[in-house]
Amino acid sequence: MVPKGLRELGITVRGRKVVVKPNLIMNSPYPVTTSAETVEALVKYFKPGNEIIIAEGSGHGGTHNVYRDQGYFELAKRYGVKLVDLNVDRYEVLENPGAVVLKRFEFPLTLKGAYLISAAVLKQHSSCRVTLSLKNMLGATIDQNKGRFHGIGLADSIVDINRYKRPDLAVIDGRLSLDSELGGRSERVGVMIFSQDPVAADAVGAEILGVEPSRVKHIQLAQAAGLGTCDPRAIEVVRLSC
Repeated sequence: MVPKGLRELGITVRGRKVVVKPNLIMNSPYPVTTSAETVEALVKYFKPGNEIIIAEGSGHGGTHNVYRDQGYFELAKRYGVKLVDLNVDRYEVLENPGAVVLKRFEFPLTLKGAYLISAAVLKQHSSCRVTLSLKNMLGATIDQNKGRFHGIGLADSIVDINRYKRPDLAVIDGRLSLDSELGGRSERVGVMIFSQDPVAADAVGAEILGVEPSRVKHIQLAQAAGLGTCDPRAIEVVRLSC
């Protein structure tokens, strides 16, 4: 599914630092987290001619432990790619007066100049209705305490982080869906979503989950911030079978 979807989009990247940012919020297998299998498919597609880095800042249990227990150590060794814990990455402080709650941001240097892939999973969320490619970027931040974003405004934080670094490619693994962010009832959906517009990808993902995108605050705010579109009239959905 991965190479077929990326070829359909016409994705060709050469001579770049490619960072794959999975959702490894906690030390649990797919579909709570992004499977190493899906990330491996991305690594295989982008590895020729590029430097590949897998980068995440887990919010529970330590990024190193999640990498170890969910098969990422073996993946990195097999393909000679680097694993980075963004929680402790070197950073530079950026400022954006247009941001709402994060006017100053500790920007992880691993992401600087990178072609960034947000490799998310298809999940509902108790606080913001869905957690897809945009919300996945909460893990692309310094410090394990991701709960701090809830205190200052979760939807605004999601959008502000994406203002500082918007994914170049959104990949949402929806082979299974989940009705809660940290575990719950899974359902076999059998889809994967690929888009160079993370807002559009999340709008389509929300609809698949049975959630109207107009009711997801961070998707609406992301569109208003110019990060992409969630207008169904402007989104062309190409369906491929595998």
